[in-house]
Amino acid sequence: MTADEKITLLRAIFKEFAATGDPQILLSSLTDDIVYKLSIGPGTPLSGEFRGKNGVAEYFRGMPSAVEHVGLNVHDFFANDEKAVVTGDETLRVVKNGAVFFTEWAVVCTFRGDKICHILVVENLGALSQAYDAPHAGPPAAAS
Repeated sequence: MTADEKITLLRAIFKEFAATGDPQILLSSLTDDIVYKLSIGPGTPLSGEFRGKNGVAEYFRGMPSAVEHVGLNVHDFFANDEKAVVTGDETLRVVKNGAVFFTEWAVVCTFRGDKICHILVVENLGALSQAYDAPHAGPPAAAS
């Protein structure tokens, strides 16, 4: 898949999600062994790695119980032979305590052939961590 084809695919995925909240185009574009991860520490419903298409679908089914999208803006798309990055911002409301916050984000997608095999969402979700009294994300423990 060329860089331009990656961008075309990601534009369609984000357009559909922004309009409807439906991740179906994304789910159909994933490898069976996809890994989906947010840059948030443990202890929230969005923490950890979501593995496989069913894991990613479960993430999107569970997301509305943790946060509500108040606003979503997609800004830029970048791609090369292996990866594509989408940048944007969003305003979210934490369901647990009603806190509303703004965050900028970047979604880094790694491709294998014409499918996405890894997604890392990088954004400041400190308000969500705080609502769950969860520790902030930190570096992985050093190997001994």
